[in-house]
Order: sequence, then structure tokens, then C-alpha cells
Amino acid sequence: MSPFELDVLGRVADDYEAVHTIRGDLERDLGRSVPHSEVASALLHLAELGLVDTFVFDPALGNYRKANSGSASASEVWFYISAVGRSEYERLGA
Repeated sequence: MSPFELDVLGRVADDYEAVHTIRGDLERDLGRSVPHSEVASALLHLAELGLVDTFVFDPALGNYRKANSGSASASEVWFYISAVGRSEYERLGA
């Protein structure tokens, strides 16, 4: 996992987040432009590794439901750290 991916993982440790919200926070904190594709790629890689789960918001139920990470683009889903991701994040001392 790259340092950038570790930073992105930390952004989904406490709440459901979407690419656009993480991107804005990263730009503010890193003081540089962060392409949407860079954040999306990091999140999809973290999902492939099992470190984050993907969700869709169900307005009828008023909550998030787990989604298949391969079934939608990164812009259509929300991300949240998985139990494996939390353990790895804590192990790395982040």
C-alpha cells in the first residue's frame, strides 16, 4: 500500500465517504491538486485488497447498503473501512 493509499484509507476510517469529499479534503491537507482519478484508483485498489467496503445509499431505507465493488464506478459508491482495513491501518500506526 502506498503512502497516498494509506492516507485515503484513513479518510474512510470514521464515516462513509465518496471520492469527491475525500478529494477535497486531500487537496486542502496536501496543499496540491488531487485528480479525481487518483482518489478513485486508490479507493478501488483498497477495495480489491479488502481494506474498504463499497456501499450505495438507499434513500427508501435512509441508510447505506453494501454493494459489489465491481458493479459500479467509484463515483457512484461510498466507501468505508473494513475490519481487515482497520486492523491494517492500526498495525501501520496511522
